[in-house]
Amino acid sequence: MKKRRLVYSLILVISVFFFGASFSGSAAPSSYVHGIFSEKPLYVLDGTTGNWLTATSGNAIASWTEHPLSSGNQAFFNAISEVGSDRFEFRLVSLASTDVDEIKGKFDIYKNYTLVASGIPGTVYGLSQPVGNYYKFYDDTFSWHVSGYITSRLDY
Repeated sequence: MKKRRLVYSLILVISVFFFGASFSGSAAPSSYVHGIFSEKPLYVLDGTTGNWLTATSGNAIASWTEHPLSSGNQAFFNAISEVGSDRFEFRLVSLASTDVDEIKGKFDIYKNYTLVASGIPGTVYGLSQPVGNYYKFYDDTFSWHVSGYITSRLDY
């Protein structure tokens, strides 16, 4: 009787071990689609004047895939910041690459609804930060900038 109980116990332990090992490799993948939203802009660097400006209102949204899909990476970025009577808009128009924290590409920049910089290379980064931290955009020559606090995010 003791021998039979020992055999059953060993079979049970071995079964649990193999059963557990088979599930450990099937965990759900980590999130790779991200979105951040900002209703609290910070600063704008006006590339036409070189002036650093404190934004008084505005919104921004970024959405991107961390890993390339079969059709390639995907991303969207748009930020509007108002500084007094001036309105600045930063738009992603051509995507180069993405990862968990940044979007690289070419951007169009508008000041008071007039295109003032077309297809300039730049990077939006700080996108992996939690709510309450901030994102930043700089063009590759550090002539243009926009930033804001992340007010909400969605990762899946």
